[in-house]
Parts: sequence; structure tokens; C-alpha cells
Amino acid sequence: MTPQYEQFNELVFCIPKVMRAALDARLKPFGLSQARWQVLLKLRRAGCALSQHVLAQRVGIEPASLVRHLDALQLDGLIEREADPADRRAKRVSLTPAGEALSHQLLSVAQEMRAELLADVSEAELQVCIDVLSRLKSKALQAVAPLEL
Repeated sequence: MTPQYEQFNELVFCIPKVMRAALDARLKPFGLSQARWQVLLKLRRAGCALSQHVLAQRVGIEPASLVRHLDALQLDGLIEREADPADRRAKRVSLTPAGEALSHQLLSVAQEMRAELLADVSEAELQVCIDVLSRLKSKALQAVAPLEL
């Protein structure tokens, strides 16, 4: 493999970690752990209640680990959980009005940071990145799909 492929690989795996750490630092004044602000942002982006299982997948943690974060967020009045009408054993999670307001603030901080990071990237460069990363994602999903059968 050429050095460019190695460098690309390193960047693809490094950038999400660095960006989450940078956002975590900016969101520190809100007093939320990374997992907790991710829960709020994932719920906001979903625009509807999510099952705890789906929410755990979107945050990238195990459902059992998610429960303690949900307990704390519920105690803070930021989320609510209710039985899923389709499966009474499952719980659906949604934002409360206070959670909506806080998630709006968090999203504003995230959007501001994203704008700063991309300030020197042209629309054309960004589109090339999106195209390349979309193709990689598609190929990676194709490679994983047979394993899930």
C-alpha cells in the first residue's frame, strides 16, 4: 500500500475521535459527559422517540451502558421513557421540553465548531470528500452485510 493510502486510513479513523474530543471540550460547560450529550443530539436529530436499543446503536454503546445515562438524563428532566406500544417490554426515549431546549443549545455549539473547522474548505472540496466517503461507506456496508446473515 502506498503512503497516501496509509495516511488516508489514519485520517479516516482519527478525525471522528479528534472532532468528538474537540466538541466534548466545547460542551464541558453544560456539565454533560460525551455519551449524554450524544444521546440528546441523537434524539434531537431523530425528531421522534427512539427505542433504547436503536438509541444505543446510534450513540455507539451497549444498551446496558445506555441505561445509566438515561437514568441521569431523566433525573435531570431532559428525557422521558415510556413503554413502546408495539412491544411493552421495550422503552421509547424522547426529549422533554427542557431536553429540547438544551439540545438546541448543544447543536448550536456543534454547528459553530463545524463551521470553524470547514471554513477553509471550499464547497467543491467538501463535495469530493462526501463523494469519496460515501463510496467507502457503501463498500464497507456491503462487506459487513454477508457477515450479518
